[in-house]
Amino acid sequence: MAPEPRRRLPPEQREKQVLDAAVRVFSRSGFHDTSMDAVAEEAGLSKPMVYTHGGGSKEELLRRCIRREADRLLSSVSGAAAGAPADAEVRLRRGLHAFFTSVTTHRDGWSVLYRQARTGALADEVQAARTRIVDRVAQLLAAELAVPDGVDPTTVTAPLAAALAGAAEGLADWARDADEPDPDVLAGTLMALLWPGLALLRG
Repeated sequence: MAPEPRRRLPPEQREKQVLDAAVRVFSRSGFHDTSMDAVAEEAGLSKPMVYTHGGGSKEELLRRCIRREADRLLSSVSGAAAGAPADAEVRLRRGLHAFFTSVTTHRDGWSVLYRQARTGALADEVQAARTRIVDRVAQLLAAELAVPDGVDPTTVTAPLAAALAGAAEGLADWARDADEPDPDVLAGTLMALLWPGLALLRG
């Protein structure tokens, strides 16, 4: 694919164009086998444009991809849970549905976030992104669980949030290789596994 003629676009649109292409290439090839030439070809841009709008290096480009995909996932889950009715079961189901919708809609982004960058130089970036997600889940759980007076809610919710996130990650990774994963089915599967225990903990 020949580089497209340069058209004046706002920097944020150029960055999105570069990141969209980079996520697809990183997902297919992994970090080490991805070249900036391949990203430029995927984006339909020159390599200097990719460097300019991708952070100046392949490592920084992947870092930006990780942060964007994590932000997308976190915003999706937080928005669904915040906009749900007061019923805790409904909020959890909607949050899980939003999670699975995001990871099945943006499969390349999930691959970059979960598979391609969990080891190596950017493992710390992936862990930071995961910590943000687990912390948000812990906050949502804190409003639902019975926590004794004087006890820091995070001491109760943090391990539960980590377990819930781990279960969701595992199911999402399995679903990535399915033909047409249904977010409703995935959310229902995890709800059937998790809700009875959470209902007991709610007191």
